[in-house]
Amino acid sequence: MYLKPFSLLQRGLQALLVRGLCTCARLLTRWSIRLYVRGLLSAVEMRFLLGFSAAITRASLRVAIA
Repeated sequence: MYLKPFSLLQRGLQALLVRGLCTCARLLTRWSIRLYVRGLLSAVEMRFLLGFSAAITRASLRVAIA
């Protein structure tokens, strides 16, 4: 099977984007949990940040599937 160089580059860039988005979501989750435990975030802010992290994860899955 022969793959064009552009498709290889595109797949590589998609993989980097997926990895970056997953890392961003994981760090946001850890950061928000730590701030909540320290008492620096309210429950509403915590839910918002976890929802945002979930949205980033869903976006990375869409990029990975595409």
